[in-house]
Amino acid sequence: MNEVNKHYAGLDDTRAGRNAGHAADQASDALETATDWGRDQLRSASRAASSLERKATRQLGRGRREAEAFVAENPIMVGVVGLAAGLLVGSLLPLTRRENRVFGRYADEMRDQGIRYARDLAEQGKHYVEESLDRAKTAAADAANG
Repeated sequence: MNEVNKHYAGLDDTRAGRNAGHAADQASDALETATDWGRDQLRSASRAASSLERKATRQLGRGRREAEAFVAENPIMVGVVGLAAGLLVGSLLPLTRRENRVFGRYADEMRDQGIRYARDLAEQGKHYVEESLDRAKTAAADAANG
């Protein structure tokens, strides 16, 4: 190799080294930037999840308190609704042999009357519960806004 080629070959090696070093620096900077971004995103997602957990816990507690207050304020209505539900479920169950012997011909009449009574009670209870829930929702919304 002559002197001119050696000179240019040395220049090429030096440029290649500088270019390689520059590329390595850029790659390192890009990795650092991506790592920082990833950490920031993880922190942000973690904060959002914690916030949602706190809100859900508060809402669950509020719902529980409202249900307890409803039961405490309306124990008779809750009992009536429970009774109506029990009568309705009971009327749907088949009669046993013993019930057939004891009640005989009155069983069907009693069942039909029980179903009518349960439906009436359930409808009254449903109406009352809906009104009470509407009042509770309005009160909760007012409390949240005010």
